[in-house]
Amino acid sequence: MKRVDNTASEMIPMRLVISMAVIAVISFMVAFGYNSFSITLAENQVENECNILESKLYTMVGSGVYRDVDEINASDGTKRTHTFDLPDNLMFLAFGVDPDPDNDGNFDTGLTSNGSVIFYRIAGSNKQVIWFPEEDFKFREGKYVNNKWIINNDEQGFIFGSGGKTTLTFELVEKNHAKCILIHSNDGMEN
Repeated sequence: MKRVDNTASEMIPMRLVISMAVIAVISFMVAFGYNSFSITLAENQVENECNILESKLYTMVGSGVYRDVDEINASDGTKRTHTFDLPDNLMFLAFGVDPDPDNDGNFDTGLTSNGSVIFYRIAGSNKQVIWFPEEDFKFREGKYVNNKWIINNDEQGFIFGSGGKTTLTFELVEKNHAKCILIHSNDGMEN
């Protein structure tokens, strides 16, 4: 006579539940790993863009000439133009200012450390900082007035708040013998 194993029919639902739990855990781990990996890739992309810019700026500051923004007929200061290709999950890229000092999502303007710093943040990660020598690097936001770029405000850095491609121009300027790097966006205006 054949022997029938009644416990086998009871084990099938239990094995199904265990298999589904294992698949769910593996799926969660893959999704979490992908999210962490995409954040790391985005941070590396912004860091690489900033490193390339840093090299350009050190060369410009080391051998460039400054334009006096108070002098109407002054010739242009030394300029460097950089096209950023930034990830879509970029929350901000800021020159000379920490736009979110309290990490609460409310952006403020102004200056941090006399404007000698770059801050950036990717969604889902911590804020990153690149420091520059304070005597040579003082970033200021530019404003286009009467066919010339001038300093928008003596105490205001430049904040860029989204991903994608954008081109910024960095120009050596001085105002009242204070030297800084003027930043303006190339958005069809004369630069």
